[in-house]
Amino acid sequence: MSNFGLKYKYCLDKIFDRCISKIEEFDDNEKLLISTFGSKMKTGRFNQLKFDLVNVPEDYVYFILNKKKDIILAIGKKQIGIYLVNSKLFYPTYFSKSLSFLALIVNTYIILSSTEANFIEIKYWDNFFPGSIINVKHLVGHTDGVIYLCVVGDDYLLSGSRDATIKYWKISTLECIRTFVGHKGFVTSLMFLKTGECFKTLIGHKNLIYDIQETRNAEIVSLGMYAVLKFWNIETGTCMLSLSSEINDRWSCFRILESGKLVTGSQAGKIQIWSDEQIVFEYQEKICQRKKSCNIL
Repeated sequence: MSNFGLKYKYCLDKIFDRCISKIEEFDDNEKLLISTFGSKMKTGRFNQLKFDLVNVPEDYVYFILNKKKDIILAIGKKQIGIYLVNSKLFYPTYFSKSLSFLALIVNTYIILSSTEANFIEIKYWDNFFPGSIINVKHLVGHTDGVIYLCVVGDDYLLSGSRDATIKYWKISTLECIRTFVGHKGFVTSLMFLKTGECFKTLIGHKNLIYDIQETRNAEIVSLGMYAVLKFWNIETGTCMLSLSSEINDRWSCFRILESGKLVTGSQAGKIQIWSDEQIVFEYQEKICQRKKSCNIL
């Protein structure tokens, strides 16, 4: 277990009273930004046990950060909001259809997908601020709703669809460069493909995969629908470790921090920290610490 940075597990008090939808690292000092289904976003450092509200309305349930982490692109069921961290200004835009995912190329495009549409919308960045003229482009090629988007550089995009394909687009020319086939169901999460070739198929999850991330040691970590985290060796294609959450409070999301720590969020609004080293908390008495306490499948 210690090879994956999971020697110690720390259970924080409930940060939210709603299901946690996303966790991101907000700066280089392990400050977290967290969103939920139905509460305002919060930010804070887990070792201080203090999280402050972010001035984004509670009906925004997911978000994307830009590279500088000074812009929060918030997404709701039928709305997008741009929150400028330094000025604390917020600009909402509303839509007639439900949105499934967003991608961001700052100062150029905001890219939208919907499970209700088999095309992808590209809107200019300026369109989301008052007084602008709406300009929209479309990427057409999927045969069913588009679930997931992944920006590659400043001019390329990967999209995953309910049609079981992944498409690789050149944004400036609206061209589909390549279609990847092989999945037998919905493509619900993506990571950047370096070669475009399928060199390993990782088998182990029994249903939809919610998220995929890469560790600093180049392992793949995936979270499945049944709240099981799996750690994969890319070279061999084998699952080296499986972790399951509590049956009465399943994990809903996770994040691998730059330090190697693992942070999990649950359906009940709890945060857990997994670390290879002991963490010194500002209020140590409020932490329930258990060593080597994860449930290995």
